[in-house]
Parts: sequence; C-alpha cells; structure tokens
Amino acid sequence: MTRLRLQYVHEYIDRHGRIRRYARKGGKHIPLPGMPGSPKFMEAYQAALAIKSIPITSTRNREGALAALVERFLRSADFANLKVGSQKTYRKALEPVLTAHGHRLVGDLETDKARKIVEDIGVRAPAMANLTRSVLMKLFNYAIDIGLRRDNPFARVPRYKVGSHHTWTEDELLIYEARWPLGSRERLAYALLLYTTQRVGDAVRMRRSDVVNGALTIKQDKTGTELGIPLHPELLDAIKAGPSLGLYLIGDRTGRPITVARLSALVLAAAKAAGLPRECVPHGLRKAGIRRLAEHGCTTKQIAAMSGHRSLREIERYTAAADQKKLARQAVRKLGQKNKP
Repeated sequence: MTRLRLQYVHEYIDRHGRIRRYARKGGKHIPLPGMPGSPKFMEAYQAALAIKSIPITSTRNREGALAALVERFLRSADFANLKVGSQKTYRKALEPVLTAHGHRLVGDLETDKARKIVEDIGVRAPAMANLTRSVLMKLFNYAIDIGLRRDNPFARVPRYKVGSHHTWTEDELLIYEARWPLGSRERLAYALLLYTTQRVGDAVRMRRSDVVNGALTIKQDKTGTELGIPLHPELLDAIKAGPSLGLYLIGDRTGRPITVARLSALVLAAAKAAGLPRECVPHGLRKAGIRRLAEHGCTTKQIAAMSGHRSLREIERYTAAADQKKLARQAVRKLGQKNKP
C-alpha cells in the first residue's frame, strides 16, 4: 500500500475494507473525502491546515483554569458540532484571550473582570470585541453545563455598536464596470459576488463543475445551507469572458485556488484603482445584489433563496439600503390596482 506523505494526514481501513483518510490538527480529526489530490480532498485538507493549535502551557492547564476549560471545550460535542469555519473563528478569538488570561480560575471570574477582557479588545477593535464576547459567552455557558459555574459573567457585558458594511450604489457599480471590462479577473470577481449574493468565503470555493444546466450549486461554508442559483446573464458573460483557468471560477493568475484574503484584496485594489471610496468593500457587493432584489419587488423568501439567509431580521438588515422611493411607488401602485373596480 502506498503511504501518504502529506503533513498531518493519516489513513486506516474501516470495517468495510475501505481506505479512510483524515487530518489530525489542533486536537481535531478532520475527514478527508475523495482521492488524494482531488478538489474535495484538497479543499478539506486546506481547511485542516488553517486550524491553529492554541498554545496552552502546563502552568495554565491546571484544573479549574480558563486554559483547562478551553481545552475541554475543544474536545466537546458543542465544539465538534460547529461548522469548520466557525471552529476557526472560535480558535482565532480564544487565542489572544488565553495568552493574557489562561491562568485565571473560571469559578472566580467576576463580571467586572469579564467586562475588562472585552473592553481591552474593544479599544482598538470593537467588532473583534463583539466576536470575543460571543465566543466567551458560549464557553461559559459550557462551563455552567459541566458544573464549573452557576452564572455567566459575560451575560451583562454590553456589545459595541459597530457600523455595517456599505452597500454599493448603482453609480459605484457603474464606475467599477467602466474601469474593469469583461475578461479581467477584477470584473469576474465583482460579478460573482454581485450576481450570486454570496460571501467572499463561498465565492473562492465555486468550481466550474458546480455549474449545471445554467445554475450554480453551492453549500455555504458559514451556514451549511445548500443553494441552487440560476446564473444571471451578466454573470454568465463574465464567466465566459474569463479568464478561464483551473477548476475554480475565480483563482489566481495561473488558475490555482485563492484564499478569502486574496480575493478580498483583489476587489479592494480594483475599487481603489476605479477611484471608488474606501467604504466600497467586497461584502458590500453581496449587499448591493440583495438591495437590487428588494428594489425589483422580490419577496423575502425569494431573496433568502438567493442569499441563503435563514431569518427575516437578517434580510431586513441587508435590504435597508433598498431604494425607498422606488419601493414606495410600487406600494402605491399596488394599492391603486387593488382599489380599482
């Protein structure tokens, strides 16, 4: 039997005689589907490589310490049931907290100390402070479940008010299109985000094989929602114009897969070159696509079928920039039609 040489990869034969492979990284076993080198295998392998092991020193790993609680939480069903993307987010939020506070006793952590942990982060990064608060809320709820506490010291720590991403206007969309014509990677990246209304993290995973009978099939990384999205003619034109290299709809200049950071940087640089303001970020294209759906009279369910949102509240937040005057005219027109004899 040929042995795999990839770092962290292990294999075994299951009870049915099939070869199974997994990556062991950061205290977790990540299944690797498909044959080594296949798109599915490499996608799962790359996700495993992105997992960082949280450093926990022996002095901080004593029973009852925050570091020990985190170590136990990372082995729990609560953590295992999270999406891979959410697991990476939890680790990212917990790492700096453990570096500074891993020695603290879980049972002795008062609300004022919990507030200070969050506020120390909020001084420089309010959005990250909110994320850290949410992760620590989940962690200390777990501590309650296993009998280490009776209350959650982060429950009364307030969230920071942070602004939402700017929704690109029609004028800004036209300026970008004028600067980046069909056939450029910048235009293809733009079209994928705008006309699929998906997150950057989902756009980098879109493959050419996912397009069947004029529709793109994806499974959202954040929510696990499976979607079938018909290709808008503008998106189809952008895909046909290329550049058409590699297995993925958008890759680097040689067609290889790219990261979320690389795709975001591509769109940011392209927007800057087009003379657009700094607030025109990649996620704003998703919001612009959803705004357009609302302005064209799509129902909440129709918008959710495209964006993958599961709650009305989220869709309302994303459609806040919809053209109020246009929607009001539509409402009055519908009212007038209803009142006609």
